Amino acid sequence: MTAARIEKVYEDRAGARTFLAQADTILGDADATGLSAPSRSILLHSAAVSACDAILQAVGQRVTVGDGAHMLRLETALEHLDGDTEDLLERLDASRARRNEASYAAAFVAQASLDEAREATAELIELARGFVDA
Repeated sequence: MTAARIEKVYEDRAGARTFLAQADTILGDADATGLSAPSRSILLHSAAVSACDAILQAVGQRVTVGDGAHMLRLETALEHLDGDTEDLLERLDASRARRNEASYAAAFVAQASLDEAREATAELIELARGFVDA
């Protein structure tokens, strides 16, 4: 597989809001009772991806399919936000890694890890909302 890359697309704030709505829905789904920890981990990462896509759509970018696409999406989206986002990137990357372990290695996902992923994802969604609505 080839490496993921950034493509230029048209800037679309309405489309970005659709991605934000999707992120909100998925985040709500992750909060549903009765879900396994791996399922919650996967949903939280999906919500973060949707929030990143909202930011990227607002500036006319998207990430192609390929190796490293999820990390490239996180890094590129956060670069567009004001302020220091290094800590948020680290927390979202840790969430991404846990999602990979849950998805591909059937690894255990601790509740504390889910709580941290939930907090980081919610923070990203709110930052994305502020960016898209600015």
